[in-house]
Amino acid sequence: MSQALKQLPNNLVLGDLKPQIGAQVRIETHAPRRRYSCKLLGYKEGGSIMISAPVSAGRAVVTNEGAPITARLMSGNYIIAFSSRVLKVHSTPFSYWHLEYPKQLETRRIRQHTRVPVNLLVSVDEMEEGVNHFAEWPCTAFCKDISLTGACIDSPHALGRINDRLFLSMRLSVADMDQMVLVPAVIRNINQVEGGPATVYSHGVEYLDLDEETRLVLSGFVYQQFLIETGNLDDLA
Repeated sequence: MSQALKQLPNNLVLGDLKPQIGAQVRIETHAPRRRYSCKLLGYKEGGSIMISAPVSAGRAVVTNEGAPITARLMSGNYIIAFSSRVLKVHSTPFSYWHLEYPKQLETRRIRQHTRVPVNLLVSVDEMEEGVNHFAEWPCTAFCKDISLTGACIDSPHALGRINDRLFLSMRLSVADMDQMVLVPAVIRNINQVEGGPATVYSHGVEYLDLDEETRLVLSGFVYQQFLIETGNLDDLA
């Protein structure tokens, strides 16, 4: 088992994990084999799970009642997967499906320190004016990996010293929606990497005092990238 995931007891039910209504659900049909993105509309323990009908080419996907599917969704820092089948397909007052309530969940937790590779252009600015003289502010850098608690930022010059504080401005795409976040961070380590055409300074930064909205956006982005990296979610880019 990957060190990034921790297996939880198999007797959990959806109510134990409290997935949010409106959460993204990735379903895979078996015949034909296709992956779609839906929304969780509701669930009743021992009853059914209600999701928005998947859409392809602007139209609701048509399937037979009884068709088997697999589904994945996230709740907090948990990944939930289960097998089910389509119980009912409704077209009014809007298109939605009822899925058979799963007999068993595969439930795993992403560890807080798990880093996923990215290639993000970020804007970096000083937190306290005049404290850091290493760069002209703001400046552009690249985020090469990210986690729930920090990131690795590459720059052609040092962005400061260890324990210097910075602001990171990042545009993150979560569930096809672009979100701009301003992240306060502190430099925890700096490594000078040579051997290529130019010297690169690699900075390990830790987030500081994130507000709830920023934390939710970062969490959604990290989970999404983790699923893409592990092949459990199509690349949305």
